[in-house]
Amino acid sequence: MKILAICFQLGDAMPTIAANLLGQLVSEHEIDLLSDCEPKCPIEGIRECYTLPYPTKKMAWQRRFIRWFGATPVSNCWSRKAVKMVARDYDVVISFLNNVNLTSIVAGKRIAKQLGCKFAIYTVDAFPAPGGWIRKRSEFRGKKWISQRIFSAADLVAASNSHMLEYQLSLCKPSVTRKGVTLLTPSPICRYEYPVSEELVLLYTGNFYGLRNPSHFLRAFKRLLKVYPEAKFMVVGRDTKLRGVESILTEEERQHIEEGEYTTDLAPYFRRAKILVDIDADRVKDPFLSSKITSYLKINRVILSETGRITPSREMFAGLNTVVQCDHNEESLYEGMLRAIEVADSAPDYSERDALIEEFSVERVGAILNDSLKQLCAAK
Repeated sequence: MKILAICFQLGDAMPTIAANLLGQLVSEHEIDLLSDCEPKCPIEGIRECYTLPYPTKKMAWQRRFIRWFGATPVSNCWSRKAVKMVARDYDVVISFLNNVNLTSIVAGKRIAKQLGCKFAIYTVDAFPAPGGWIRKRSEFRGKKWISQRIFSAADLVAASNSHMLEYQLSLCKPSVTRKGVTLLTPSPICRYEYPVSEELVLLYTGNFYGLRNPSHFLRAFKRLLKVYPEAKFMVVGRDTKLRGVESILTEEERQHIEEGEYTTDLAPYFRRAKILVDIDADRVKDPFLSSKITSYLKINRVILSETGRITPSREMFAGLNTVVQCDHNEESLYEGMLRAIEVADSAPDYSERDALIEEFSVERVGAILNDSLKQLCAAK
């Protein structure tokens, strides 16, 4: 097959996922890449890399059009220029989407229509993000109009978990030919076996934003300090501000919180940790699956997962002894902390995660994408 892949901001988290998956396809297919910039890490085997800078200064202007009219004038202009650059004989155009920039799907629809080829979308984020993630109702409404229009034109819609796929397809016009497929977000990190930590450190990597609220966790941690006064909560990320911490913890208790400097080398922090913490959005049926937990799985540490009801985390990690799941409330989290410490101190068997880790491997996910694209292009 001849494939045109469209993705933005190569080098950030989501486009790196795209690069990893495309790397699984290049041995069988001729693949061209269309982006707004040169890849920070070139993908071996790519036939042609087309780059067209995106006018970022006009993003504020476009956001107003999205909110008011469900329109994307800047993305449309970029797409018209892009279609003149690329080759003309593709079997399928696949757009990789995250919530940073929706131009990849705008361009994908236009190019696929003009060339008369199949159109596929792979999204790691729900678009638009549901249930409170977007503060302005007008912005959610505008993005919903865009999603309905563009996703309805796709021949294949792939999402990073089954809950997100169900949500995304619910926004599309019904179609008997459109295919939906779950492509788990592949984790690129290696498997690590660290010595057992002598410290009682609960580690959270990443940022707290949107509906990811640490308040319930902090209240439970306050109670934990009464039983384990040596416990520490460490946060490592670009923005480690803990909302409401001063109203929950005393000044003395706040001394048990450490902020690590942002780094891509988290090994020193993982070594110190006894428990790895993941906090999902505080809402029922949230379709997002934290990417950090897929990396946590490969580290021999117990995971404490704060998640809602009917979520991807709740479904995927149910029954694992080394993943302790908690509700969004103080009591559940406090009991979960005690349970996680107990499990961590009992020489747990981390091999129970092996089958799940295989499901998240880039080889496995790449194979599913490859088969899905082949079936799509084989269909009349």
